[in-house]
Parts: sequence; C-alpha cells; structure tokens
Amino acid sequence: MMHQFRDKKQITRKNKFIKNFIIFVIFFIVSTMGLLSLAGNPLNNITRPVLIIKQLIVDGFYNFGYLFKTKSSINKENNNLIEENFRIKTSMIDYQIIKEDNNKLKELLGRLPEANNFILGTILTKPNHSPYDTIIIDIGKNLEMKEGLMVYANGNIPIGYIEKVYDKTSLVSLYTNPGQKTEGFIESSNASVSLTGRGGGNFEMIIPIELIVDSGLIVYLPGSNSLVLATVDEIISTPSDPFKKVILSSPVNVQNLKWIEVKK
Repeated sequence: MMHQFRDKKQITRKNKFIKNFIIFVIFFIVSTMGLLSLAGNPLNNITRPVLIIKQLIVDGFYNFGYLFKTKSSINKENNNLIEENFRIKTSMIDYQIIKEDNNKLKELLGRLPEANNFILGTILTKPNHSPYDTIIIDIGKNLEMKEGLMVYANGNIPIGYIEKVYDKTSLVSLYTNPGQKTEGFIESSNASVSLTGRGGGNFEMIIPIELIVDSGLIVYLPGSNSLVLATVDEIISTPSDPFKKVILSSPVNVQNLKWIEVKK
C-alpha cells in the first residue's frame, strides 16, 4: 500500500511540473511576440523583465560570436578600411591638383593679348634634364610648329625660340643658352646691347664703361617697350678697363614653369 501511495505522489508532482512548464513556455512565447502588450499596463510590467532578459541573451550570443571572429577576417576588414581611406586621400589630392592647374590656366589665358595668336604647350623636360638651357614641349608638326617661332612665359615674357620641330614635340632653345646671342636695348637710355647666354637663366653683356647701368635695370627686346628680356644683377668693372661686364638674369625661372606659349 505504501508503495502505491508513493507512486501516486510522484505522478502528481510530475504532472504538476509538466503543467507549470507548459504554462511558462506559453507565457514566454506570447510575451516574446508582444501580444501581452495588448492587455494593458499590468501585464506590460510583468512581461518587460522577460523581454529584457531575451534581448540580453540575443546580444550575448552576438558578442560571443564576435569574440570568436578569426584574426584573418579582422585583419582583412582593417586592410579594406586602410585602402578605402587611402583612395579617398588620393582623390582629394588629385582634385586639388586639377583645381590649381585650372585656376593657373584661367589666369594665364587672361594675360594673353587678344590680337596675338598663341598656342599653349606643356613643358615635358626642363634644363636640368635636357642639354644646356633647352626645354622640350608637347606640341610639334601636329600643331604646325615651325623653327624660329618665339616662345613666351606667362604670355608676355620672351624666353626663347623653337629650334627643332618633331611630329608631336619641339625643342626650345632659351635665350640664356650658353653662347646664345640676343639683341636688346636698355631701359631709359635706349642703348642697343648684345646679351650672351651664360646658362642657368643668366646672361652677360660687355658695354663701354661710360654707359651707366644700375642693378635692377631692365633690358627689353628690340621693337618693344613691354617685352622684358632680362634685368641687371651685377656690374663688374676695373678703373683701367674701358669696358665693364654686366651680369643679368631672366625675369622668370623656367624650373617653376609648367606651360609656355608659342606665338604663331
């Protein structure tokens, strides 16, 4: 009899446990779906802790999965971010270069006299990469370049002439090319002088001792009072010598130029 009584007691406990478990599961599912929120404030207060626990469990699983990400995948994501950052920086640099070039071209073209027919050319090599004081430009027979055409900087400063023409390029000999002779006249006195290129953007001229010149004096090309050829830097003379040597320089540094203009 005692054995049967214990069996009934165990069965009752088991049934009660199963019943309570089923009620809890149903309650959990309903609260998760948010249906109990329709029942008003009291049930909301009961289900709120359950929903918070559920969210904590979901977040916990997410964080747990993140911790177990492979090292290679994290490195890959990091490298992708670095590459993207580099691309953005490069794009900004390219944009700034294009913007500056565009502004310089607008400024340059605004200086060119409307009556003159100029062709814009890009300098490909400068004196430090070509023989003596010469440059190579990116226009040639394709744009009807001819030997002897004058070459300008900034639209109004003569710096040389076309010496040789090729299919798509031309060789420009600068007036400062060593040994190159260029005629000019001195500001204010209008005295004619002959300038000899010394290289490196410099000239020299030998003039009578009585001809007065000072540092900063301008020498123009013949036939123009606006085309500056050179400015006086230094005067070298001795009392016993009837002549004196004058060192001059071009008003522009070719090394700083990107474009030139050729007058057709």
